[in-house]
Amino acid sequence: MKLKTPKFNLLFLFFISLGFSQEVEVKKLEINNKLDHFAARVVKDKVFVSSNLTSRSGRAILDNYAQNLYGIYEYKLGEEGEIEDPKLIEKKEVGMSNMSVATYSKDGKYMYFTTNHTTKGENKLKDMSTFNLLIQRAEYEEGKGWVNFTTLPFCDPDHNFAHPALSPDGSTLYFIADIKGTKGKSDIYKVSVTDHKTYGKVTKLGEHINSSRTETFPFVSADNRLYFSSDRRGGKGGIDIYMFDLNSTNIIKSPVSLDKPINSKGDDFSFFLNDDLSTGYLSSRRLKGEGGDDLYYFTGFDKDESH
Repeated sequence: MKLKTPKFNLLFLFFISLGFSQEVEVKKLEINNKLDHFAARVVKDKVFVSSNLTSRSGRAILDNYAQNLYGIYEYKLGEEGEIEDPKLIEKKEVGMSNMSVATYSKDGKYMYFTTNHTTKGENKLKDMSTFNLLIQRAEYEEGKGWVNFTTLPFCDPDHNFAHPALSPDGSTLYFIADIKGTKGKSDIYKVSVTDHKTYGKVTKLGEHINSSRTETFPFVSADNRLYFSSDRRGGKGGIDIYMFDLNSTNIIKSPVSLDKPINSKGDDFSFFLNDDLSTGYLSSRRLKGEGGDDLYYFTGFDKDESH
């Protein structure tokens, strides 16, 4: 006599096979509106987010090239990933007011962020002179705030350097650039860091990580995995989030795209993973958003379920 498999066992196996997509939850934060919110970074009980500089009426401020100007806002970390009570970080030194996409040392003393050169440089994409992007470092002093703004020595005014990301031990700084040897609009590079005062030789990450398209928003998690965004072929949407294990000795191994609901049919970028390796933030222009770059909080992430 042939035994029949009980229906409830089949249903159980079906739900188990869904795995990652059933466990991860992505929640749109309450602070989202028509403005852009991206590059969330958690430092102790604070969350730093890049968003538009606004006029008194709340409108986004534009520069002379009709580009958005951004600032870095410090939020208090609330419950269930929500953030509240924003305070704009002020750049007291003379120079461009634009600040965005930052990374922080574990103790919160050092910040590396994206800003602009104060003198024009060559822009190969637009065939004109523009204030190209660069990376600066600042120090936090109690009672004074962020001080000692310093441009990193390798930032050439004729090229763009942006989106800094420190390694977990603070000894390596990853970033994007469009210097000679870049295959797409921007590739991911790295440089060694000593005491946040001196820097080594700029090195491009291998062709197994960079593509002929655009790589942006690198981030390195506590377990030394590189997450970044790219519009390379084969993605799930316009811009997708990818992961590469920096501990791997396999030089031909390719980055893998994160599964839904982290990636969507829209643009997904600016990934951040907390030290618990299961919760974090990302920005997205997915359906049912507020119109700009929206900030989302996710839980239940499993790095081993990427595809």
